[in-house]
Amino acid sequence: MEMQQIIEQAEQNIRQALQDYRRYTTQTEGLDDVSDTFIRNLARDSSLTKQELRKLFSRSPVWDEKLDALVINGTRTHDPDYDRVRSLAIKILHPAIERAETDKDRYYKLYNAIDFFSYPYNGCMQEAGIQALNEIAPKAYEPGRKRSRVFKALCVSLGVADETAGSSFQKLYAQFADELSAKQISFKLYVSLNPAHFLTMSNPKADSRGCTLTSCHSFNSTDHQYNNGCSGYARDNVSFIAFTVDDPDNPELLNNRKTTRQVFAYKSGNGLLLQSRMYNTSGGTHGAQGDSKLYRDLIQREISMLEGVPNLWKTYPYCGGYESCVRTAEDFGGYTDWIHAEFSGKVSIRADHEHDYRSLKVGAAGLCICCGKETSEYLYCGGEEKVCEEGMCRCYGCGEVCDERIEAYDRNGRFCLVCGDCLRIFYTRCVDCKEYCHNNYLRRLGSGEYVCAGCMEDGSYTCCGECGDYYHDEEVYSVVNEDGESAYVCRKCHEGYEACPECSTYVKIRPLFRGAMCPACEAVFEGRVPA
Repeated sequence: MEMQQIIEQAEQNIRQALQDYRRYTTQTEGLDDVSDTFIRNLARDSSLTKQELRKLFSRSPVWDEKLDALVINGTRTHDPDYDRVRSLAIKILHPAIERAETDKDRYYKLYNAIDFFSYPYNGCMQEAGIQALNEIAPKAYEPGRKRSRVFKALCVSLGVADETAGSSFQKLYAQFADELSAKQISFKLYVSLNPAHFLTMSNPKADSRGCTLTSCHSFNSTDHQYNNGCSGYARDNVSFIAFTVDDPDNPELLNNRKTTRQVFAYKSGNGLLLQSRMYNTSGGTHGAQGDSKLYRDLIQREISMLEGVPNLWKTYPYCGGYESCVRTAEDFGGYTDWIHAEFSGKVSIRADHEHDYRSLKVGAAGLCICCGKETSEYLYCGGEEKVCEEGMCRCYGCGEVCDERIEAYDRNGRFCLVCGDCLRIFYTRCVDCKEYCHNNYLRRLGSGEYVCAGCMEDGSYTCCGECGDYYHDEEVYSVVNEDGESAYVCRKCHEGYEACPECSTYVKIRPLFRGAMCPACEAVFEGRVPA
């Protein structure tokens, strides 16, 4: 999907989310002031800043392009495939099995130990497996110990564990542990980059159905400075939101009836994952540790699979010496709940980046819901005064009060409203998208017309290799320049080229030379290369 389509879809998602959000509440003070400027700017900013995460997530078979989210459910995670568990165990322990071929008693005990992991519901095999483990690796098995750790201890005891980063053992063991811990889930977990889901991360207050999972981020409340964090999270390049809803078959509930949610942060290829506080319908982290761990495991598995590396992570409390792993933008106005020990924020580091990960910068300035400009507190740029300093009847350009304002895009390509005078002086209509854009956001074409940077980025324009002007792709010609390199030139510059009589490639006319033969054909003609 092209970026302009992603932006347009994000805008539609935001509008639908706000409509769903206000459906059951009478507390609409802030929602009534949400402007087109805010919606368009947030849609554009979020779509652009989340590009790297979107590129990563979109490789997944459970990526939902319309929702801009992963939808992880029972078809993605599954019960352990114990045939695969057995196959991987045999492959990992193969060196030890080979050494035991002359000792039949030890050979059979190794396979009894493998049966312990492969047949968890067979009582006889479990008993024989535990006995074998106690004999060949006395310190490996303990009642209640996680089976993947028992197997790891067995490998260490047998001398087949190679802890070198990226070793064959590490990769196979990661697959073994991952398969052994796989479980079917009975719910859908949405892992989203969608700005609409950030805005509605906490359910509306004064909900006629009863308030659940509300917080200082509830978007229909203007009482907290942290409301600003909703758009702030949506505008950074690392944050995504994981959540569940009351009924996944009802689309509006994604925007007004979340049952759990957490903000995560990750930078593609960095191997460092932040997991913030779990919010649920009970009001917070109490009793939610199991869900929190499951969400983290699912997301770790998905990221590792998408990056093609072993799913080996170590998880630590953020407030346990790992505070330097995360920093926040100075103008971020959201509630940084992971810095409080009682909220159990976690930092996970993947084995392949244990020593070279980089800290994450979380959050960005939010946007005023009226004028759409950056602000670091509350929903309005006027702060706790709950007003927009710009005023909804002021021109974005000159700041003067005006009766009529025209839709346009500023020097950064963000939506704005300007008066007629500013439009006439500083704005020009893009020949492609037909929108009014600030002159600094435009590039002059060789035809004398202007195209905006957004349309230029779509790849439909090419720079002439001779005069340096830009032209639409249909208005340039493929040639070989005087340096023998492939290039594109405009119609006027193309007059200085002539078709090679041998292959018809257009080449630069060179006076005193034999016509306009291309370098390849000339080399053949002169016998420098075989025909």
